[in-house]
Amino acid sequence: MCASTVFEHGVAVRHPRLFELLQLFQKRHPEVIEKISPADERASGYAGRRLLAVCNKSKIERILAYMLDESEFFGPYGIRSLSRHHLEHPFVFRVGHEEYRVQYLPGESNTGMFGGNSNWRGPVWMPVNVLLMRALLNLYQFYGDDFKVECPTGSGNMLALFEVAQEISRRLSNIFLRDQNGRRPLYGGSKKFQEDPHWKDYILFYEYFHGDNGAGLGASHQTGWTGLIARSLDLFARLTPEDALQIAKDELAARMTRQQVAGH
Repeated sequence: MCASTVFEHGVAVRHPRLFELLQLFQKRHPEVIEKISPADERASGYAGRRLLAVCNKSKIERILAYMLDESEFFGPYGIRSLSRHHLEHPFVFRVGHEEYRVQYLPGESNTGMFGGNSNWRGPVWMPVNVLLMRALLNLYQFYGDDFKVECPTGSGNMLALFEVAQEISRRLSNIFLRDQNGRRPLYGGSKKFQEDPHWKDYILFYEYFHGDNGAGLGASHQTGWTGLIARSLDLFARLTPEDALQIAKDELAARMTRQQVAGH
């Protein structure tokens, strides 16, 4: 998505050329414009902002209804990479005499396909969750607090998109934090990592995590993307919904960086 109004030093600045291109696209592809969120005078959001996105509001509601359903994507430790619905309803197809299936696998793969990698078959993968949180925060800056969705789906609990992103972050953090029994979900049934005084307080950054119980899987040194959990915790410790709405993204990022460097 991109904005037709950008912020420079906190001041909104319009780019006429972008509007010209949008108007030309609207003229040539009216059937597409009907399905997206157009960045023109028909769609003015919080503080007069514009939004150009592949999903309009009704599509976002439909997507989030599935994504925030705990029987599908919304697990206790973050967003699963494949819906849990496919545990009992796998996608099956046949080529010749061979049968192939895509089934929800919360942990390691049960086949040698793709080197046994199961990232896209059910486990929680940190980069996907972070991209979703960022998208929700971007949309929140346009829709504000007036747009609420049910989270989790079927709960009757209505949240703004900022709060949905915050809830995803909270569930991700539960992977690493001690539960009511003093155990960290990421270490699963490993007695040494759960109980040994020399190991229990060291956090490993696993490649991905079990979609149902949060246990760490794959490589244990993926600080490149699993380390994003630190950024997520820091973000929601510093950012309020009011800040997200009032301050331009670039200015907000600069402010947070200054705070981090200064140790505030």
